[in-house]
Amino acid sequence: MYLVLALGGMAGALWLADRYHLGAAATATSLLPTLAPLFLSWVTFRASVQRAAEQSLEEIAAQLAQAVKSQWDAETRVRRLNDPYPLAVSWEAAPEGLVETWPLLRAIAADWPGGPGSDPAGWAGTPAELAGAGAEITQLFARSVPTQRLLVLGPPGAGKTVLLVRLLLGLLAQRAGDLGGRGREAAQAVPVLFPLASWNPARQDLYAWMSERLAADYGSLAEPAPARYGSVNRARALLDHRLILPILDGFDEIPFGVRGTALGAINQALPLGQAVVLSSRVAEYSEALRPASGVPVKLVGAAGIELCPLSAADASAYLHRDAGGAGYAADRWAALTAQLGTATPVGEALRTPLMLFLARTIYNPRPGELTTDLPHPGELCDTSRFPTRAAIETQLFSAFIPAAYRPHPRYPCRWTARQAQAALTFLALHLQLSLHGTPDLAWWQLHRAVPVSIPSLIAWPIALLTSGLLTITAATQEEGGIAVKLGVALAASVIGLLPGFALILPAWLVFEAERRQPAASIRWTWNWPRLAASLAVAVLIAAVLLDMEAPAATAVMTVLGAGIASGLGTSSADPALDVGPLIVWAQDRRVFWQLTLAAGTAVGLGPGAAIALAGEPLAGLLVGLGMGLWIGLTVAFSTTVWGLFAIVCYYLALRRHLPRDLMAFLADAHERRGVLRQAGAVYQFRHIDLQRHLAS
Repeated sequence: MYLVLALGGMAGALWLADRYHLGAAATATSLLPTLAPLFLSWVTFRASVQRAAEQSLEEIAAQLAQAVKSQWDAETRVRRLNDPYPLAVSWEAAPEGLVETWPLLRAIAADWPGGPGSDPAGWAGTPAELAGAGAEITQLFARSVPTQRLLVLGPPGAGKTVLLVRLLLGLLAQRAGDLGGRGREAAQAVPVLFPLASWNPARQDLYAWMSERLAADYGSLAEPAPARYGSVNRARALLDHRLILPILDGFDEIPFGVRGTALGAINQALPLGQAVVLSSRVAEYSEALRPASGVPVKLVGAAGIELCPLSAADASAYLHRDAGGAGYAADRWAALTAQLGTATPVGEALRTPLMLFLARTIYNPRPGELTTDLPHPGELCDTSRFPTRAAIETQLFSAFIPAAYRPHPRYPCRWTARQAQAALTFLALHLQLSLHGTPDLAWWQLHRAVPVSIPSLIAWPIALLTSGLLTITAATQEEGGIAVKLGVALAASVIGLLPGFALILPAWLVFEAERRQPAASIRWTWNWPRLAASLAVAVLIAAVLLDMEAPAATAVMTVLGAGIASGLGTSSADPALDVGPLIVWAQDRRVFWQLTLAAGTAVGLGPGAAIALAGEPLAGLLVGLGMGLWIGLTVAFSTTVWGLFAIVCYYLALRRHLPRDLMAFLADAHERRGVLRQAGAVYQFRHIDLQRHLAS
């Protein structure tokens, strides 16, 4: 910013010197005092860059740990995991055929170079000692498992992800207090949850994929690592130095044909000595261990636990407590809770935390809400309507969205249940079809839900209208009668189509946004090819201005403006700050308009001033605004992703697929309705089965 102001001040001083014929001595006298603060600004900038370069990986890891903790603390509140109280999921040892034998695990851990990663006195003696419930998962992983490599198995909706979140928060607490008796390396590693659904092991190495996820979710990890760690970004440096503890969630969400490949890739990327947690449904993991051809593969050096179904007593107590305890609201559950733990459809369905969450959302009142306005939970006991467990689950998924968007006493909703249902269904289809089933709802990838030509078709009329208005305004300056003016204006509007083709450049650039990430701030970048091309064009324009006898200062301003515009770049978010889709979206939007203003002002000021000083102030203003808007939008569209997102949102809103204020809708679905969850910089549906249900 100081550089821009200094160059602008110098250009202004040169212009005044030329305009009032001040002479070389007076001009030098006015410019010399700017050299000292310019030097101090440069020294301060160099010092800040040097401090960033000297930052150690341990310091970067500490910032990441704080960001991860803030993220999952907030997500725990949003998901109501502690409301009315944490639902304690229990587990037992996994079947022997799916994990390593216990003597082998103890032998592997004892034989590690440098000694065991934890105190052998705390290791479990047999797999049966791994059984536990709730918050015990942290101590189990840190002390009881010799290799600190754990497989978490369970049926759909059993609470695997919630258990992994509790483990993640527990490990972060131990890391902060250096508790638990773990080794130095393990104590420093930052646990990060990676949803595996977006990984294609046939195309991408696990480390490369995790590095991309870290850089996308915690923006500044995309920045180059300090030079002493090699020519990699911070995310890859943390992974290479084992300062990330991968918690890999949803192995079953990887396509069936590549699950065996995925296990092999995990073993290769995360060898013995590297702590890791992997979750999966039981059947899908078992199938991956029995490939049609080749040698069976399992997670090397891993102990395993399998989540147990909720007991009838725990499920009944939870539903009654959520309904307010004893009284009419809780008594509504009497017929249903009598069937819990039995072989009836409703008894089989309500054995998982996911189904309990859906049921309480649909049938339990919120504070200030009357039960007379709600459906009765006893309807689930009607075997003529719901003859199977699958029918009960389908009913709960179908009724969940209308229940989440029913009128709330404290949180009035801007969208009806019907509008929300349509929007969420469209987004689920977008994830399933456009993004090949990934759970990650990234706002900057929404353009893949529309035909490629749509952004261009929307931007064309805007560009042509801008060009036409400029040329018609210039034509109406023609002297003569009304007929002459109209004729000149018509001819100018036809000629104005040619600049329209140039003004469409920002729309073309949006198609390069496929792998572009959102921006957090503006920074100076030395892109030498772009700088050389910009200066070449600026010199030609300056030569034309000088040929038109424009003041030399305007030519200098044109060249300086082109140099400034070509050097404008962006940086990513700071992982020490709270990370979330709304923050990332707001930052990118701000950078979009900052780039438009900065580049537009730098480029449009010189030519506009030259024409204005030549005696055509209106034409100078129009030319300056036109060139500034064109170049500013070109730089902004080619550097950020918000512009394309805004165009796509307008198009989808006109087609009645999505609300116009999409980010507000997504935030409400996450923070108020519990339909979405947040994972770093992206949203996800509450459960992958909910996403698939809506898409189907």
